Amino acid sequence: MVRFYQLVFALLFLSLSTFGQSKSAINAFQKAQEAFRSGDESKGWRYLEKSMKKGQEVYYQPYIYAGDLSFQNGQYAQSIHYYDQAISITPLSTIYLKKSIAYKYTNQWDLAINALQLYLKNARFSQQRRKEAEQMLIDLLFTRDSYERFNSDTFNYNITKLSFSTDQLEYFPTITGGDEQLIYTHRQILGTQSSDENLFEGVLGSPSESGKPLRGYLNSPLNEGASSISADGQFMVLTVCNRQEGAGSCDLYYSHWNENFGWERPEPLPGEINTGRWESQPSLGPDGRTLYFVRGRNSKSNDKDIFLSIKDEQGNWSRGTKLPNSINSPSRESCPFIHFDGVSLYFLSERSPSLGGSDYFKSVRINDTAWSEPINLGFPLNSFGEEFSLVIDKSGTFGYLSSERGNKLIPDQQKMYALDLYRFDLPKHLQPEKRFNYDLLVVDSLTERPIGIAKVQLYNDSGVQFFSGESHKNSGIVRLMTDGSSIRITAYKKGYLPYSNKISALQQIATPLHGTKSPAKIKMVPVAIGKSFSLRNVLFDLDKSSLLPESEKELRSLLITLTDNPSLMATIIGHTDNQGSRKYNQALSEARAQSVLNWLVENGIDASRLSFEGRGMDEPVAKNDTEWGRGLNRRTEVQLR
Repeated sequence: MVRFYQLVFALLFLSLSTFGQSKSAINAFQKAQEAFRSGDESKGWRYLEKSMKKGQEVYYQPYIYAGDLSFQNGQYAQSIHYYDQAISITPLSTIYLKKSIAYKYTNQWDLAINALQLYLKNARFSQQRRKEAEQMLIDLLFTRDSYERFNSDTFNYNITKLSFSTDQLEYFPTITGGDEQLIYTHRQILGTQSSDENLFEGVLGSPSESGKPLRGYLNSPLNEGASSISADGQFMVLTVCNRQEGAGSCDLYYSHWNENFGWERPEPLPGEINTGRWESQPSLGPDGRTLYFVRGRNSKSNDKDIFLSIKDEQGNWSRGTKLPNSINSPSRESCPFIHFDGVSLYFLSERSPSLGGSDYFKSVRINDTAWSEPINLGFPLNSFGEEFSLVIDKSGTFGYLSSERGNKLIPDQQKMYALDLYRFDLPKHLQPEKRFNYDLLVVDSLTERPIGIAKVQLYNDSGVQFFSGESHKNSGIVRLMTDGSSIRITAYKKGYLPYSNKISALQQIATPLHGTKSPAKIKMVPVAIGKSFSLRNVLFDLDKSSLLPESEKELRSLLITLTDNPSLMATIIGHTDNQGSRKYNQALSEARAQSVLNWLVENGIDASRLSFEGRGMDEPVAKNDTEWGRGLNRRTEVQLR
């Protein structure tokens, strides 16, 4: 959809009529146009005023031209004056449309609505054009209501331009689960030579007046931009264009952070996600296996929609499924940002009703296939200018956006197209769920060296998985974006015993979090005969030996260990808490251990390699006076033979 103000001032310029008009007025108007085209505004205005004087009351063209120039210079009251002069000569319907927009930019809503209604009444439309004009009225009424709500609101959005946002183009901000820097796309448009798109980094909270190119091998003479960073800041998905190995004009690539030199050379995302079409604007989900992105014929096509890709167990990304119609309207959608809560999606849309050509919207995921009806974020996050992209901090209370609004709610027409970066605060009704970052470091239990590409899965106490990914290949870090409740952890790496543990809400507070302190450690033990380990997330029905479905995720790690090490044998040992009699708990522990053995056999492990036993309540690893302690005692132990 063409931008609103562009649409209006790109209307067919009315042909000159010489009826009753002096030839000198027409000549002066033509000289004025030539002067403005050559950049001599002073001379242009002199000829324009001469034309208006010569053709007073009979020649409307210079008044429309003067009104348009005044509007483009932000002189809205003056533009209305000139439009009124033109209407007094010839009440052309398009002048009412121009007046309506000028009134809108001065917050004179009733006058703006009245002028637009006169346009609708007097203009001669095609069916499609009338439909578009009627939608303009709906948008105008919505804008008035949104502005009045904003004007009566006491919340301070604190929209502030970032210090490192320059006169060049800065857009597509992206953040990690930390708070130190903002990564964004930069393009130089001023000076002797424009540049391609590159990725820059600005330090948040610093007085720096410019950002710096990212360290490493991301930026090239071709276009790189529109990136998304994992919560731990160690993995990036970015848009790369016009590469020989690419599938289309722009594709989605990935890169890892290397402490020694910066970002590694980008490679195409594996799988089917890149097609012959245009793929761009990625947003990584906090679960480590979902990626929201935009696909269309090209960057300017009208078929741009938001898709969701899922990473499989082999690390390949699916082709992507288009999000439902509640998200993807008949208009263009772009710039998705999925918050660290995993359910709050912010995106850009050109749907109506809206304040401008494109507005920010928010929707919440209800389940795997359904989303809430998107809501327009309204003033002042949306403005009369063109919005571009937006991200929200893990706290949910503030964020960053890119927009061409200039420094005001009402944009300066002279500064349009100058995309800048802004920080803002977010009111409660637009906030996502709050998240905290909590770092885990996967290490070898003997050497304490970091272990990369260990499969890590995280669940809440209800067994709902909120992360399925890998420790970073260079650092061994896994960053959780947690709501502060208890966490179940399962980890596996070939050559090591499966890791299983729980982290309570209190432990999250007590254990050092991300920052200058050391992260909590996942110590993985090398596989060896005689070693034993506990599976704390193998769960059963209450007082029964039947396995709950969520247990399978952890049992898979044990299954892979036995499959990868065919010479190993294992004894499955069941343990219980002290609730009930000793005899009852002994029988229950035996039955549960046998259930695990049966599951392994059903999934391909030779029964001759396995045995089981129950030890009831006799070997607790924690006190039984709290539910948390009893939960630790209810466990499945595996001894390797």
